[in-house]
Parts: sequence; structure tokens; C-alpha cells
Amino acid sequence: MKFSPSFDIWAVPAALLKHAQPGQWVYAGDRSNKGRFLGVKRSGVIVVAWLGNIRNQGTHAARLEYIRNLRNYAIGDRK
Repeated sequence: MKFSPSFDIWAVPAALLKHAQPGQWVYAGDRSNKGRFLGVKRSGVIVVAWLGNIRNQGTHAARLEYIRNLRNYAIGDRK
């Protein structure tokens, strides 16, 4: 599946976000607030790894682990 251009996550209804591809770049209102969409929990919580938080993780391996943990959180309650 191809990624689409980054989109404003606040402008998309939560029901449609369930169909967005994990890893897709998103932003919150302003294009400078970028992050990676990681999924929607069954409870409706939208999980995004924000770029500033990713960068604060230090090494490349730590950044990947941070993203992996958040992705697991996003899908963790699905059976």
C-alpha cells in the first residue's frame, strides 16, 4: 500500500482514521507538528509518535524501539 501525503489528523473523523496506514506521516493543525500515525485503539484513542518525542529518544535503535512500543500499544487490546 502506498502512503498518501501527510494530512491533518484533527480534520479527519476517527472512524476514517481506522483505515489509515500505520507509519503514515500526519500533523496536528500546523504542518510543523508532524508525527507518525500508529493506529487507533478499540477505545478510540488515536496513537501517534510525534516527531519531537521520537528525536528525544537518542540513538536510532532507541527511536525504533519507541515507535515499536507505541505501535504495540495501539494494537495491544485487539484479539
